Amino acid sequence: MIVLRFRISNARNPLFVTEKMPFELLRIENLLPAFALILARVAGVVMAVPMLSSLQIPREVKVGLVFTLSLMIFPIAAPHVPVGLSLGQSAAGMVGELMIGEILGLGAGVIFYAAELAGKFVSHQAGISIGTTYNPFFDEESMVLDQLWFFTAVAIFLALGGHVAVVKSLIYSIRDVPPMMATFDGSVADFGVAIMQSTFQLGLRLACPAILALLLSSLVMGFLTKTMPQINILSIGFSLKILVAIAMVAVTMSTSEELLGNAMQSGFDQLGILLDRMSVLVKHGG
Repeated sequence: MIVLRFRISNARNPLFVTEKMPFELLRIENLLPAFALILARVAGVVMAVPMLSSLQIPREVKVGLVFTLSLMIFPIAAPHVPVGLSLGQSAAGMVGELMIGEILGLGAGVIFYAAELAGKFVSHQAGISIGTTYNPFFDEESMVLDQLWFFTAVAIFLALGGHVAVVKSLIYSIRDVPPMMATFDGSVADFGVAIMQSTFQLGLRLACPAILALLLSSLVMGFLTKTMPQINILSIGFSLKILVAIAMVAVTMSTSEELLGNAMQSGFDQLGILLDRMSVLVKHGG
């Protein structure tokens, strides 16, 4: 069983620090601008994580989730939010907070994007790509193996506590990069490149066993065509490749927990590196 250790929590001060807030913060007109900034960052995370942004989830549920998470996080985040903001300043700052939330969700969604990519690789090699179905999670047409890999990634993500890690990374990001204090530089581009590289590598590693098996089956069918021309390869080749693809995907899924767990850990590590760099910029005033 994989035990995740999150880089973003290393060498930090205790998370839950009790601080006395000014009495003025108890007034609702002072709370609203600060709460709006937290709401925007949480909304960005929900919009970026595929299993939360699905069209299958009612809009009311998403709004309720964003609002509930924001209420839970706000007492911890309040000491790090600038005091005395106006609603206009808060509205302008919500754009940057939404971008930070999207970055957090991107780091958490590595295994979902890689799983869909692996399904596309295998589907094209097996000839299943000619038959597509509607995928409500991505609001697009996709192959059956795409969805199969996606739901496998969701199950492993939840089993390894990925949903808890997302909330932790959100809380740490508010402490390390307070609202309206973020500075976007080349480290954000480096993070995006690292995430895309990890996604592509993981997709290839998940699809490689099935692709190699399909290549071997093609060689065997070519050999049979030359040695026994009377066999109609076209009639059995298509079914054989689908059978081989499904069998190898099933075997790969049953042994991919460690691989997906390490990839999820890598995504959060990259996110921790980015938060460290952004925190340094905040301390030095950008």
